[in-house]
Amino acid sequence: MIKRFSIQLIIRVLLLLASSLALTWVIQQAYWFSVAAVLSLIVLQVYTLNRYVNETNYALAKFLEALKGEDYSIYFSPSAKGSSFAELYRDFNAIIGIYKKNKTEKEAQHKHFQQILEQIQLGVISIQLEDLEEAQSPNEILFFNRAAGEILGQPRHKYWHRLERQLPWLGQEIRSLSSGGRRLVDMNVGGDRKQLSLNVIHAKFLGQTNLIISFQDINMEIEQKEVEAWHNIIRVLAHEMLNSFTPVRSLASTIKLLTEDEQGALQTEIDHESLNDINLAASTIHKRSAGLMEFVNDYRAISQVPILRIQSVNARDFLENIYRLMKPDLDRHQIEWIPAQVPPRSLLHIDGKLIEQVLINLIGNSIHALEGIDKPYIKLHFELKPDQAVISVEDNGKGVPKEIMRQIFIPFFTTRKDGSGIGLSLSKSIMRQHKGQLIVHSEEGKFTMMSLVFPEVAQ
Repeated sequence: MIKRFSIQLIIRVLLLLASSLALTWVIQQAYWFSVAAVLSLIVLQVYTLNRYVNETNYALAKFLEALKGEDYSIYFSPSAKGSSFAELYRDFNAIIGIYKKNKTEKEAQHKHFQQILEQIQLGVISIQLEDLEEAQSPNEILFFNRAAGEILGQPRHKYWHRLERQLPWLGQEIRSLSSGGRRLVDMNVGGDRKQLSLNVIHAKFLGQTNLIISFQDINMEIEQKEVEAWHNIIRVLAHEMLNSFTPVRSLASTIKLLTEDEQGALQTEIDHESLNDINLAASTIHKRSAGLMEFVNDYRAISQVPILRIQSVNARDFLENIYRLMKPDLDRHQIEWIPAQVPPRSLLHIDGKLIEQVLINLIGNSIHALEGIDKPYIKLHFELKPDQAVISVEDNGKGVPKEIMRQIFIPFFTTRKDGSGIGLSLSKSIMRQHKGQLIVHSEEGKFTMMSLVFPEVAQ
C-alpha cells in the first residue's frame, strides 16, 4: 500500500518537474502560445497531485476517526476511487473487521461473566474508588448484581452515596474495610435478621482503582449446619437408647420366663438358681437404667444452658483463681503452668461461674491430651483489644486429628473411653450465649490452642 502510494507520488512529482522544465524552455524560445498551454498543464498537475494526497489523507483520517469512535460500520469501497486506492481501502476494511470481531468477542465475554454474576447467590458491588470519606462523593457503582439487591433490600443505585444514605451501617463497615479485608456483620432488613460474610478487595483496571464488595447471607448455611448437628444428636440418642433398651428388653424377657409357667401363670415356687438369675437380671437392668439416666442428664445439661448473669470481673484475679482450682491436678500430672500476662485493671463483662466452668473443662482436656508427653506444659494467653478480649488455653499435647476437627463440638462425640462428649458442646453453647466464639487451632502431635473470643466485653 505504502509502496504503491510512493510510486504514484514520485511519478506525479516527476511529471510536474518535467512540465516545469518544459515551461522554462518555451519561455526562452518565446513560444507564448505554448507557454499558456504548458502553464495550464502545470496547474492541472498541481491540482491532481493535491487532490491525490488529500484523498489519501481524508481516507486515513476517516479510518482513524472510525477506530477512535469505535464505529465499525464504516466501509471503504476499493472500486470507488480507482485502482490506486484499492489496496489501501482493502487494508482499511480488513483492520476494521479485526477490531469489530475483537469488540464483539469482548462484549460477548462481558455479558457471559455478567450473567454468571447475576445468577450466583453472592452479592457483588463494584465501586469506582474516589473518596469514600466524602458523604456526597460521586463514587459510581459500576456493578450491582441481583443477589446484592435481594440481600440488602435495595434497588440498583447508580452512585455509592445514595446507597450509603439508605444503609448507613454498610457505609461504616466499608470505610472500616477500605484497605481490604473480611468481616462478619449482623444486619436487620425489614425485621429479617441476617448475618453477612462481608469481603472487600481492591482491583486496578487501566489505571482506575475499584473497590469490589462481596457479601453473602450465611444464616442459611448456619441453619443447615444446625440441622446437621440435630441429626447427629438424634443419631447418637437413638444409638445410646438402643444400646440400653436392647439388653433391658432381653433381661426383662428372661425374668418373665423365670417367673411364669408354660401356661403363663405366675409360679408360686422359684428355685434358688432362678432367684439368682432374676437378681442378676434385675441388677443389670438397674445398672443400665442408671446409665441411661446419666446420659439423659448429660443431654439436659447441654440443652438447658443457665441464664447468664453478666458481671464486671477483674481478668487477672479471675485467671489466677482458675490456676488455684486446677493446681492439684497440674501438680499430680507434673505439668508446667505458664500464666498469662494480664494488665492489672483489665475487666471482663461475663458470667464468671459459667466461663470458669468452660476454662476448667478446656484445661481438663489439655491435661488428658498431655498424658505420656515429655515436658508437658499448659500456657494461658490473654489478649485485650478495643473491641474484644481473647483467653486461650494452649498445650503441647497430642493435638486434634484433622479428620475429627469438625466433630469435636458435636454433642456426645468423644475420643475418650471415660468421656461424656458434652464438655466442648456445653462450652460452645456458653460462649454463644456470650455472643462470643470458641475457636480451636491444632496440629496433630504438636499443639492445641482453644480460644475464647468475647466481642465488646472488655475494658
